[in-house]
Amino acid sequence: MRIIHKLGMVVVAMLLCGLFTNAMAQAGRRYAEPVFDEVNVESDIPFSSAIEEGETSPITLYLDFYEPQGDTLSARPLVITVFGGAFVAGGRDYVDMVEYCTRLAQHGYAAASIDYRLLSIWNLNATSLVRDAYMAAQDVSSAIRFFKCHCEEYRIDPEQVFLLGNSAGSIAILCEMFMDESERPAETYESPDLGSMHSSGYEEYAGFSPAVAGVVPHWGGVLDLDVISKEEYVPLCMIHGTDDTTVPYDSGYCYNGLLPGVMPFMYGSHAMVSRLDELGVTDYEFHPFEGEGHAFYLVPVLYTLIEEKFDACFSITRDFLYNHLKFPTSSPEMEETMIQVYPNPATDILTISVGDVSRCQPLSVTVIDVTGREVLAGTVSATEMSLDVSHLPSGIYIIRLVQEDFWDVRKFLKR
Repeated sequence: MRIIHKLGMVVVAMLLCGLFTNAMAQAGRRYAEPVFDEVNVESDIPFSSAIEEGETSPITLYLDFYEPQGDTLSARPLVITVFGGAFVAGGRDYVDMVEYCTRLAQHGYAAASIDYRLLSIWNLNATSLVRDAYMAAQDVSSAIRFFKCHCEEYRIDPEQVFLLGNSAGSIAILCEMFMDESERPAETYESPDLGSMHSSGYEEYAGFSPAVAGVVPHWGGVLDLDVISKEEYVPLCMIHGTDDTTVPYDSGYCYNGLLPGVMPFMYGSHAMVSRLDELGVTDYEFHPFEGEGHAFYLVPVLYTLIEEKFDACFSITRDFLYNHLKFPTSSPEMEETMIQVYPNPATDILTISVGDVSRCQPLSVTVIDVTGREVLAGTVSATEMSLDVSHLPSGIYIIRLVQEDFWDVRKFLKR
């Protein structure tokens, strides 16, 4: 089992560069170890409405949001977790998702455990399973775009959203990550046509980018290795038991031990690694667990955690996330300054006021549209700066404010 550790190197480099301020020291501890004792959980937040397979009326999908109690940061990395259950069972309150979200929040992350559409076990077959996996991926996309639309409300850094999945949840997040419109399985076009990957959810966040900063699939796989391309790739951390026959470690039919040759053929983590090597992708982690089967950190049937095995998976996940964070995310000292963005909505000129200029310079400003494209940039050189936004199309934009020990995110509406 190969685990990558860069925390020591990061800290040493920061010390040598003289950038290890009090705020940065807190940030270093914050994501590398638990620094919060208590976690707030907001349950049953509606984030999408969609029609399940075989139904005609939409259902509401919900998420549970976890954050550190007493946290003051205004732009936090977010981890969205997606439960497992063969696309026919499970929920956002499954013990592993709750434990992941709780521990991540204690480490300083914001985290969310989400619903996705499930399939009736009586309708389970190879075709319906492919369709439901695709629908689950659409629901993952909806959750990503929901948080980017509401990044100020939930104090999320929209550039640092990560996905984590278990089994079916891993299949869903890999599908969302890699599959574009030209790669949709034929089953998704059968009546009723399921539509494009990013077409589900509420209209308010329809145009926001579904891009993420990293993906952590536990015992996941893809239907077709050709969907993996260098152009669409983001950092990937794969965990898989070598004796897994539910989602194959290398390749084979799903649930082959229970329903041989009936379910879809899939390519698991080992086969995905071969594909990444073939493409020349090096920014990935692969953690095979010798002799372990599917979802090996859970006790079958009882669905309780085997603590030692879960701890091993959490440690891998924590280190991967830490190594792919963009520091700093925010600074409590800077949040005391009166940073204002006005008028909001804006028509022609957008003003950014930083209050005490001596504490904020140099402060770089980047304006990003909902697709993730940078449309304006500048640097605050006085107590305030003005941006001409008259040429921008109407819509919602994200403003990213960055200093060496500060990272903040604001949002404005262009009319």
